[in-house]
Amino acid sequence: MATQPNQAHKTMVFGYAVRARWATVRIETDGATYVGRMFVPDSKKRLSDVLCDERPFLNVTEVTINDSHQIEPFVAINKQYIRTVRVISEDAEPAAPKPVR
Repeated sequence: MATQPNQAHKTMVFGYAVRARWATVRIETDGATYVGRMFVPDSKKRLSDVLCDERPFLNVTEVTINDSHQIEPFVAINKQYIRTVRVISEDAEPAAPKPVR
């Protein structure tokens, strides 16, 4: 049985279809501020579920550090050092990749 590549995987939560999504977040640690995109899988209902799961690191893509103009393609942030997380936006589809300067 073949999987159709154009069809997004959906799950049902309280009668509504929910898709995996991306969240643009601002993460503050003692040493730096990171702004980037986090993937929230369809197995998690909320961003807070990703923050509270058993994994010690958050995977963040398309990251700027301390408001610099350089975009890092990937940063893993140790959850022990996070002070605050603020959601800037949430999208159902990932944004187009940005060039690294």
